[in-house]
Amino acid sequence: MSKVYAYYLVNSDTSGILENWEKCQKVISKQNARYKSFNNIKEAQEWLNAGAKYEKKEKKKISQNDIDCSAIYFDAGTGRGNGVEVRLTDYKGSPLLYKILPKEKINEHGNYYVAKHRTNNYGELVGLYAALVYAKKYKINKIFGDSLLVLNYWSKGHYNAGNLEFETIKLIKKVTLMREKFENQNGIIEKISGDINPADLGFHK
Repeated sequence: MSKVYAYYLVNSDTSGILENWEKCQKVISKQNARYKSFNNIKEAQEWLNAGAKYEKKEKKKISQNDIDCSAIYFDAGTGRGNGVEVRLTDYKGSPLLYKILPKEKINEHGNYYVAKHRTNNYGELVGLYAALVYAKKYKINKIFGDSLLVLNYWSKGHYNAGNLEFETIKLIKKVTLMREKFENQNGIIEKISGDINPADLGFHK
């Protein structure tokens, strides 16, 4: 069954429900927005009626069997309603971006906000880029994230140029080269479930 997408635009106090992600993405582009996917219109409307708030997920207790303690983890999300936020952590969920970014670029949560008009997918790409920079500097050979698009397509050089901005394409090409070099040096990049990703920011469409 196809999902529906509910959105709430904070500045204009308007909301709606759309039948595909592409339409929703156009509406929320360059907006301070909250949005989420649902299995049906009834669930979407109930979320909007309740204030379009992101529920705080109760984190699963992560054991050493679930994650690799020698790896680093990245994610991007919009859970705080302030735009797309990028996070990079160790296996305990401790922030790492402060080790590779200037202090003024780090927010109070130890994360980094991309430009207001950027999408969540772009944020995930920035997350992988940051992970590759960190891995090179600190000799880490395992990187995990939960974005299928970034891990299986964009960072392998597969993308539709007609649907992307120049800056996104530029970063895709850069990350693709960095990933190739990383993996040629026995580096490992794999997908992890968002439910147990230590870097999880609580948004999965």
